[in-house]
Amino acid sequence: MGIANGKKKLKELEDELLRLLNETKGSLLEDESLLMTLQTSKSTSADVTEFLSISERTESQIDQARNGYRSCARRAALLFFVLNDLASIDPMYQFALDTYIDLFTLSIEKSQRSQRFAERIEHLNNYHTYAVYRNTCRGLFERHKLLFSFQICIKILEELGKINTEEYLFFLRGGIVLDRAHQIDNPVQNWLSNLSWDNVTELNKLTNYRGIANSFEQYPRDWHIWYTSNEPEIAKLPGEWETKTSEFQRMLIVRSLRPDRVTFCATEFITNNIGKQFVEPPVLDMRSVVEDSSCRSPLIFVLSPGVDPTAGLLQMAETWGMGKRFTALSLGQGQAPIATRLIEEGMRGGKWVFLANCHLSLSWMPELDKLVEQMGNDQTHNEFRLWLSSNPSPQFPISILQAGIKMTTEPPKGIRANMKRLYNIISEDQFSNCSKTEKYK
Repeated sequence: MGIANGKKKLKELEDELLRLLNETKGSLLEDESLLMTLQTSKSTSADVTEFLSISERTESQIDQARNGYRSCARRAALLFFVLNDLASIDPMYQFALDTYIDLFTLSIEKSQRSQRFAERIEHLNNYHTYAVYRNTCRGLFERHKLLFSFQICIKILEELGKINTEEYLFFLRGGIVLDRAHQIDNPVQNWLSNLSWDNVTELNKLTNYRGIANSFEQYPRDWHIWYTSNEPEIAKLPGEWETKTSEFQRMLIVRSLRPDRVTFCATEFITNNIGKQFVEPPVLDMRSVVEDSSCRSPLIFVLSPGVDPTAGLLQMAETWGMGKRFTALSLGQGQAPIATRLIEEGMRGGKWVFLANCHLSLSWMPELDKLVEQMGNDQTHNEFRLWLSSNPSPQFPISILQAGIKMTTEPPKGIRANMKRLYNIISEDQFSNCSKTEKYK
């Protein structure tokens, strides 16, 4: 019996008693039927009342526990909207809510437990935030990874009330002067460009930057030293601006005067606020991708110029014992019927099917979309995997992108990241067969 049913039962008892009292003729004490009904109603009412009391206390406890996790729900929702915004950067960045919910459920299961509730919440939020970053980065181009980290950082700080909306909008748009007649004159024209001065005068209009334009006349030498610094993001700001500005507010000054250092500034900002791991994208590990995959979801390579994933994929198939059940086909004119047959055979026989260059067969994509939907039925072999590759294209079906695991083929930035990638490519057999053990083992 639920709380609503319990209250309904009490109402029915009250209505029944009122009906009997209204219909009874003569002495109420002599009506045995009424007396028996009263006795039964009293007993039932007591039971229902006790049940309602217990249920309401339990519901209150559940609500209290649920409210404690609201910060986790807000963080999860915030991160999902960050993912959704990525589609405005590249049409291949599409994410499904169902897949995201599965990831959040996994975060609940794998995040560190704690006897202290506040610590448990912190562990869950931290684990899920990095899980979203890690899983998403493998499908992002290198040039977008820092932007993704920055968006995560900003949205988290916004949620905590640590980011001023007015200042954030300025950071995104910069200073646009609409009324030059009333613009403050540039006192340091000999070394500061008009574009930079436009940024300063518009920055001067923000509440927390009043007076910054006049400070260039007050401290011209100090501003010049800061402006010509190799690392202005960590150099001392002139006058009271060194102590008056927060880390994010300092970024606006860097953005206004030294936009070439914004990337470095943003990297440091992310590191200081959500951790160094968010500026060190994990190297794509094909083994973990295969482990995370299923026969129901396609695996999609988003291609970069000059990079072909076929050789690496064939090597991975050999590693997983699928070398003899691996089929590759480059799509193009007249290849659609063959591709359809390969997928259908692969679904039945548990093969790996690789369809390369999907962007060359966009007219067949609606048919591929239907085949991907069929992969979810019970007749699909558990070992079947559908691998796809495509250049970024707005015509690529969104439903396939949302259902699949996306990976970019672009080499990572930096020597360290590239060395990690190379070590991940080397198989155990290659290590075992190495003849120069003293040098490489």
